[in-house]
Amino acid sequence: MSADPAPDSTRFALSTLTQEHLATLDQALSNILSTDLAYETYAQIVDGLPTRDVYEDYYVSRGRRVDYDNNLRPSQQAMDIVKAQRESLDIKELYIDAETIEAYQKAEKCSSEFTRRMMEIVAILCHDIAVYLYTKYEGGIRKPSSPPPQPEPVVLPGFEDIKFAPIPPLPAEFFHHSYLDWEQYPNGVADIVGYWAEYRLFGGVMLFDRGESGTECKNVYIHPIGPVGGYFIFELTEAQVQQFVDSALSEQKPDPSLKLRFKCQKWPRIDPYDAMSLNVYRDKYERKISDQRPQRCVRRVEDMEDPEEYRKRMDSRTWNRRD
Repeated sequence: MSADPAPDSTRFALSTLTQEHLATLDQALSNILSTDLAYETYAQIVDGLPTRDVYEDYYVSRGRRVDYDNNLRPSQQAMDIVKAQRESLDIKELYIDAETIEAYQKAEKCSSEFTRRMMEIVAILCHDIAVYLYTKYEGGIRKPSSPPPQPEPVVLPGFEDIKFAPIPPLPAEFFHHSYLDWEQYPNGVADIVGYWAEYRLFGGVMLFDRGESGTECKNVYIHPIGPVGGYFIFELTEAQVQQFVDSALSEQKPDPSLKLRFKCQKWPRIDPYDAMSLNVYRDKYERKISDQRPQRCVRRVEDMEDPEEYRKRMDSRTWNRRD
């Protein structure tokens, strides 16, 4: 298996790394890919069909496919394909861009820079494996033969004459709402699927504080999907980073039920509209930023503050009124 979706002169094989740096990556990727979550995530891509429960996590109600309601688990054929691909995977044959390899190679073992650069490459590899599988199996062995049916037009009382534009079909069944600009992605639509795989494995797309130079890797961030983690980007705490390292680099056989999906534990969070200007991204091409800040009718509590602290404050106000 080769997870190099678009080989070119700017991408180098991981075999160019020193043995120590390569072994760390090998251990981390192996542990992540050994989990049930990884098998099920990649099997859905091979199928070309998300399972019902996963689909309901990230898909909005308007325009969703009711024909997925009976798809409760990936097919056995897809699971077997993923298992075979996993067993044939040789990390030394995987490629990433030269600058990322060089930055990781220069990082001193056990330093915070080393940890963050390792997490960066792991996220890229997991993304690229999704790209490879989606491309190899041409969108999936059981992919839908037609786009989802158009939902019935919304008619608001008193505005019956207003016609709402139909919802255009999405380019892929697997997606993160904020990462749909496939025309500017190196691997086109397949990269949309790669970002979706990151959401499944890590709780969102993994981003970094690139600093003024645009090449640094100072802090780690997660861009979740609105329905399941809020819309705003959050920074990982040091404890979360260490937990990831402890699990990913454990030499013991990982528990198949292990999940490394992050949830916000640190506020304030970053509005996605502001992230690029704050140098929080992985690649500049990943999102188009609108000229105008989007207006949201509803703000989720978890985007603004710790929901538990919010509940405590609301409970306190309620009791104070009673007094």
